[in-house]
Amino acid sequence: MDREEFQQLSAEYASGSLEGDDLRRLREYLQTATGEELNEFLELVSTASLLPLALERKTPPARVKEELMKKIQLSALAQESVERRISEVPKLPSPRRTWLWYGVGAVVVVMIIGVSILVNNLMGTIEQQNVQLVELKDELTRKEELLKVLASRQIEVTVMNGLQPNPVGYGKIIWDPEKRTAILQVSNLPAVPSNKDYQLWVIKGKQPISAGVFAVSDTAPNFFKIENLAVTDPKEIAAFAITLEPKGGAASPTGEMYMAGSPKL
Repeated sequence: MDREEFQQLSAEYASGSLEGDDLRRLREYLQTATGEELNEFLELVSTASLLPLALERKTPPARVKEELMKKIQLSALAQESVERRISEVPKLPSPRRTWLWYGVGAVVVVMIIGVSILVNNLMGTIEQQNVQLVELKDELTRKEELLKVLASRQIEVTVMNGLQPNPVGYGKIIWDPEKRTAILQVSNLPAVPSNKDYQLWVIKGKQPISAGVFAVSDTAPNFFKIENLAVTDPKEIAAFAITLEPKGGAASPTGEMYMAGSPKL
C-alpha cells in the first residue's frame, strides 16, 4: 500500500465511511505500519472525533437535567424502599431459645437472604463499578491509549456539555463497544475538595450505573481510561452524566450534576 492510498483509506476510516475489503486491508496494514504512519493515522481519527467540539457549545435546556434527575431519583427511591424493608425484619433469637425458635430463626434467615439478593440485583452492578478511573497523565500514554481505541473496528463518541453549577465545562467519551474500553476527556471542571470525587454515570433507561470516579486538580484538559464500561450499546444509553459525590463515589447519584450528554444515533 503506497502513501497516497494509505492517506485516502485513513481519511475514509476517520469519517466512518470505510468498509468491506478496504477496511480489512487498512486494519492489516496498521499492524506493520511505521511510527510515522501510525501518528498520521491517529491525528486524522482524533481530529475527526473532535469535530463536534468545533461547534458552538450550548447549555442543554433545563428540562434535560430535570428528566435525568427524575430518572436518578427513581433509583434512589427503590434503594430506600429495600433498605426500609430490611430494617423491619425481626432480629434472630438467642441460641439459648427452644428448637421452635431455631426454626423461626431459620425462616427469618431465608427472608433476609431473599431480600439481600434483591438488594444485590438493584445495587450490585453500581457498587462494582465504583472504581477509580486511570488518569492518563503524559502525552505519550494518552496517544497510545487513544490509538488502541481509535484503531478498533467501531468507535462511538459522545460530547458532554456543562450544566449548572459549571456551564463552562465540557468533555467527551470515546469508546470501543467490543472491548468495552473508553477514554474520558474533561475540561474546565473545578478542582475537587479533598473529601469529594467526580463520578461518571451511564444512564441505561431509567437506571444510573456508575462508570467510575475521578478527581481533577485544575481546569486544564484531563484524560482518563475506563477499563470496563458497563453499557456500550448507544441504543441502550440514554445519557452520560458527571456528578460531584463523596470521596470514593456513591451507589446512586446524590450530588449536583456538572456535565451531561447523549449519544447521537
